[in-house]
Amino acid sequence: MTLHLHGIVRAARPLPDGSPFRLVEVEDVAVVVSDRVEDRALTEQEATAHLAGLCALLPGGPVLPLRIGTTAVDEAAARAAVLALVVPVLRGRLDRLDGMAELHVRLVFEEDVVVRGVYHEGGFTGGGPDLATTIARGELIARRIEAWCAKRADGLLTPVSALAGAVVSLATREATVQLRAFLVPLDQAGAVRAAVARLGAEGVVATCAGPLPAFHFLDPAPHRGQPENPPSSRWGW
Repeated sequence: MTLHLHGIVRAARPLPDGSPFRLVEVEDVAVVVSDRVEDRALTEQEATAHLAGLCALLPGGPVLPLRIGTTAVDEAAARAAVLALVVPVLRGRLDRLDGMAELHVRLVFEEDVVVRGVYHEGGFTGGGPDLATTIARGELIARRIEAWCAKRADGLLTPVSALAGAVVSLATREATVQLRAFLVPLDQAGAVRAAVARLGAEGVVATCAGPLPAFHFLDPAPHRGQPENPPSSRWGW
């Protein structure tokens, strides 16, 4: 029977009651594993359970999430995978993320509100004489819509950013949707949720997800603000 590898934690730490996981220890760290019954792709339900299981580990200590679908043929191979990631590096990241969690805040702007905002800032110009010019104008408008939403999101999320040690802007498929990941102390998760609930701006719906393992803050020096090339987890989604 092969194993799913879910994340890296400190060795000898307790697991939640009823957890499907067990620990395979390597020095003072451990890889969280579960049995892989069939050699097939994970279902959506199993993927959700993977994330839920990692989240359930957070109260017991820091978690470095492994990329979903990571497997090993046995415990020896799981230990080898941990050694390949370099135990001192893993130890340092666990120490840095101790007591921290990632929360996601999603802002969805109503299109008519965005259009009015961009229009009042002079974001729309006259059309061109040919198709190429019309396409270029459409692309320009799309960029201005995205920029308007990003600027508006930054302002709305100022109270949330004040609670965070680092912030990353995450990509979305729609120009009118903004998504931020915040690295916050685990005991401040409730305060972040309360701050999001108080946003209450016209034409925008705000939701908050988490606490999550720090998928986007595993680099040694997380950035505050929105870096041009935001850090990303080599393990997470």
